[in-house]
Amino acid sequence: MVIATSNSSALQMNATQLMIRHTTITTSLKEVYEYRSLLINLVVTELRLRYRRSILGFVWTMLNPLLTMSVITVVFSTVFRFGVEDFAILLLAGLLPWNFFEQSISSSLMSIVGKGSLIRKVYFPKAILPLATVLANLINFLFALIPLLFLVHIIGPGLNASILFLPMACLIFFVFVTGFSFFFACINVFFRDFSHMTDVLMRALFYASPILYTIDFMPDGMRKFLLLNPLSYYIACFRDPIYHRHLPSLETVLIAVSLSVTSLIIGFLVFSRYEKHFVIRV
Repeated sequence: MVIATSNSSALQMNATQLMIRHTTITTSLKEVYEYRSLLINLVVTELRLRYRRSILGFVWTMLNPLLTMSVITVVFSTVFRFGVEDFAILLLAGLLPWNFFEQSISSSLMSIVGKGSLIRKVYFPKAILPLATVLANLINFLFALIPLLFLVHIIGPGLNASILFLPMACLIFFVFVTGFSFFFACINVFFRDFSHMTDVLMRALFYASPILYTIDFMPDGMRKFLLLNPLSYYIACFRDPIYHRHLPSLETVLIAVSLSVTSLIIGFLVFSRYEKHFVIRV
């Protein structure tokens, strides 16, 4: 009888905690929506600051992939001969998503710490700050895809209907990156050394991700190790339609969606829980 009562109390406590967390998430999301005009202004400001005093300005977003592909084509067609057809396109199809991920994480680390004076003066949902950095990087990423798709159509393997999957791939990846950005932005408020550790982690993660190579090139033992890296699934979601000209497998998409939802929930929960301490920490 005592055991049954104890189990019932534990279940009630768990249910209460879940309801509190659900209410917290719902309230935070409503606040973000109510401050959407501030979010838009922060995104615009982020983009303007990035290309401030630049003659070409936003054009660099699309010019960079073209210049990068030219360098890669020259290097890997004359100096290093890998024997991989259209290697420059293969590389860029993995490099552009990585740049979006890496730049978003790096920007989010300072999104709260760097806005300390603003946070202390005015109240607004703090989740807007890392979200604005991710959205600004997403816009850059979307514009960077345009010249890549143009080159794929002109000098590469060409485009087909599978390219229509890219908007879905961008959305799934955006959710994943946003979740990580919430978590990293929060952690860096309390542990400032975390930003320096992140540089090393990103460098290691780059080589552990199938960017300079494909998983098919690796032996079976190495493939299992690489599939533990979440970025492998997102890179496949972009590389398959762009380079291989077919849709990613259903298993790849389902795993990517699951990872994105998990990342967003955990990241937002951690951020929301410690958000009230940001004012005295920045």
